[in-house]
Amino acid sequence: MNKELDKIVLSLKDDLFKEASEIIKFKSVEGEKEDDAPFGKGVKNALNYALEIGKKYGLTAKNVDNYAGHVEYGSDGKLFGVLGHLDVVPEGEGWSVDPYGGIIKDGYLWGRGAIDDKGPTIAALFALIAVKKLGVEPKSRVRVIFGTNEETGWKGLKYYFKHEEMPEWGVTPDADFPIINCEKGIVNFEISSERNSSDVVLIKGGDASNMVAAHAKAIIKTEDKALIKRLNGFVPKNGAKIEAHYENGKMTVETFGKSAHGSKPDEGVNAISALFDFLVHADLADEGVKLLNEKIGYETDGKSLGIAGMDEASGKLTLNLGTVEADERNIKVVVNIRYPIFFNVDMIESQIKMALKNMQVTRQHNQAPLYVSPDSDLIKLLSQVYEDVTHQKAYLISIGGGTYARALPNAVAFGPLFPGRESLEHQPNERISLDDLLMVSRIYAQLLYRIIS
Repeated sequence: MNKELDKIVLSLKDDLFKEASEIIKFKSVEGEKEDDAPFGKGVKNALNYALEIGKKYGLTAKNVDNYAGHVEYGSDGKLFGVLGHLDVVPEGEGWSVDPYGGIIKDGYLWGRGAIDDKGPTIAALFALIAVKKLGVEPKSRVRVIFGTNEETGWKGLKYYFKHEEMPEWGVTPDADFPIINCEKGIVNFEISSERNSSDVVLIKGGDASNMVAAHAKAIIKTEDKALIKRLNGFVPKNGAKIEAHYENGKMTVETFGKSAHGSKPDEGVNAISALFDFLVHADLADEGVKLLNEKIGYETDGKSLGIAGMDEASGKLTLNLGTVEADERNIKVVVNIRYPIFFNVDMIESQIKMALKNMQVTRQHNQAPLYVSPDSDLIKLLSQVYEDVTHQKAYLISIGGGTYARALPNAVAFGPLFPGRESLEHQPNERISLDDLLMVSRIYAQLLYRIIS
């Protein structure tokens, strides 16, 4: 471990915390496309802010048409990439602080993106700044690449790599420590159908396919005020809360669950599942809702769809019922599936179509699984760095999340969540401890120093 470099990182900690706080203040949820802002102004402004940080500290910076950008150190040799993203999922409900306030309190940085992935990306940027300040003549190159729509389709990064050099190897600070060498495949399916006669005139729930739905509602056209009393006897099987009120011939039913990352649906409480169950229970469901309740319902493993299973390398398949939109004529849901690395996505699609044969099933996008051998030079290097800085044993992890590591031919996720820490991405009150954020920067500084020296 280079102790002089570590001292430089520690000397930069106040700047790190300040800039991480500032960048959270940009509401960088994908928004309406504009001529010079392909993913909306909030995302564009966050990207430009990150690039300006790099420039301020003497790094070479480049904006690639506001689709993505990078800061770089070194001018020759093999290119190593650190891939982070500055876009975030919608804030959702249930916050005790302003999700875009960049608040620092109680030893934590709070806000949407604090851990996924603005905070860690800025920590990696300051690691590169520290390496430059050390003054070692670089023998290779490092780029911190800022993605802009990781949460909603990767168009930004795809555009970037059509115009910029692809790093030969790299990491992304967008998952867990010690090292993630295995990521499940990720596929979204849109399931839709026309609705037959129903008194349910609207159904809506969920913020994004890769988030467990914390809220859902249905509006029911009825003169039966006693329906509310019947609702009082219904208890969702997943522990969601349910409320209703009647006004002007319509009853609004709302269900309230708990958000979680779509790769960990068991950690959340799905409000859409509870709402479907109620509609069936109250004999208000049309055929589409009945079928979705029967074949998905509260399940997070795809058992009733016939797609459940696992492999030794990556674990079990998971399914998240992410969003629903329905009016009087049509219903559409989107499910997010994380499948084991040895599974076949075409067979998964075929089985879902068979199970939901009365509905239209459309594959939206698919990210193939990732696997990097434990014997690779990259894994060996990351293990050495992690153990040198933390004095903890490095080990390999498989996850259901999908990271930018899949974008490179030889890359893995490396941090930022340390073992034993609570996973708060995509949840209200997302936050990261300042000590952990600084440790991410210390680890990355030692890694980048070994890359360039």
